[in-house]
Amino acid sequence: MKKTIITISILFLIIIFINPTNIISSVQLSFNICIKNLFPTLFPFLLLSNIMTNYGFIEICAKIGNIIMKKIFKINQNGFYVLIMSMLSGSPSNAKYINQLLEKKLINHYEANQLLTFTHCVNPLFIIGTIGITFLKSKTIGIIILISHYLGNIITGIIMRKKNIISDYKISSYNPNKSFIKVLTHSINDTINTLMLILGVVTTCLIFTTVVSSIIHINPIYSGILEITQGINYIYQSNLNIMIKTIFITFIISFGGLSIHMQVMSILENKKIRYLPYFIARLIHAILSSIIVFILYKTIL
Repeated sequence: MKKTIITISILFLIIIFINPTNIISSVQLSFNICIKNLFPTLFPFLLLSNIMTNYGFIEICAKIGNIIMKKIFKINQNGFYVLIMSMLSGSPSNAKYINQLLEKKLINHYEANQLLTFTHCVNPLFIIGTIGITFLKSKTIGIIILISHYLGNIITGIIMRKKNIISDYKISSYNPNKSFIKVLTHSINDTINTLMLILGVVTTCLIFTTVVSSIIHINPIYSGILEITQGINYIYQSNLNIMIKTIFITFIISFGGLSIHMQVMSILENKKIRYLPYFIARLIHAILSSIIVFILYKTIL
């Protein structure tokens, strides 16, 4: 295995030296994607979630989400915090919130795996603003995609749940007398570290795509399987009709792209999280969301 990795790495280095211009362009593109699209939408939510976690927001969510989490998803109510925050901020922040609950021992590893199956959400501002208004020139279509994406997620969680496996939970303990300056400083550092990890993974995936494309021809639309922002951009520029574009984009954002998969698993490294159920859930989510968006598109527009 080690020899194979070294051999592939050497081949990649040779290709990079032969054609450095495309690699530099890929790195620049990754920075543009992160700075213009990801960081502005993720930073405030990640920062605020860290602050709220330190002041008992998990406890509030647990009380509100008791019936929803236990009856619908068969996991303890602390997971409601992950669901709500993920719907607001998007993936891979869901992995960050799951990691927080694991470290506080508010969920077990089974529940962490289950939460990953139905908390993969794309930031609503990105869906309505960037995809709907900017790319597809329609706020209504953006809302249709958002509803389909969230509804597909919920159905996926129900499909992949297991019966009668609910851990004995405890409520988040917090100290209301914590210094706000200390909490804020820690939250900023934690948020920046997470964003830098995301930047690194996105850059790596785009470099990989560029190198592979220089060896074999790949339809640019399929790049969405690796990185969703680039894939959405290619779909937007294609000659497909608006309904087909909407379905393809919904499929891509619900699958998540391997770049986001890597970000999620990197954040949850050493947490005994299984990738296969997460991958299967993303396929189910992508198919369900695509079907729902087709039905809503035909019904509303």
